[in-house]
Amino acid sequence: MGRGRAGIVRRPGLTQAAWKAAGVTLPRTTQAQWEAGLQVSLADVQAGDLVFFHDDLGHVGIWSGDGMMIHAPGPGALIREESVFFAGQSAIKGAVRPA
Repeated sequence: MGRGRAGIVRRPGLTQAAWKAAGVTLPRTTQAQWEAGLQVSLADVQAGDLVFFHDDLGHVGIWSGDGMMIHAPGPGALIREESVFFAGQSAIKGAVRPA
């Protein structure tokens, strides 16, 4: 899994490892993961889809349902489930269903 110093999981490493467990290989960076599947509207998002944030696509989480996602919020933070609106609705750039 994408790990930084002291075993901290990097965000794209979390999504990469989760999808690898399901038999799907994802690229290493969030920007490449954005291109690695079918873009879906937030109205059609399903559990397991990747949700991307910020103009530079610098953050990604895994949709878990009911407006929630699993993500690694930042350096030193534990992986957790949190609202996809944690950074405000305007921060959400879209969703991808890996293929």
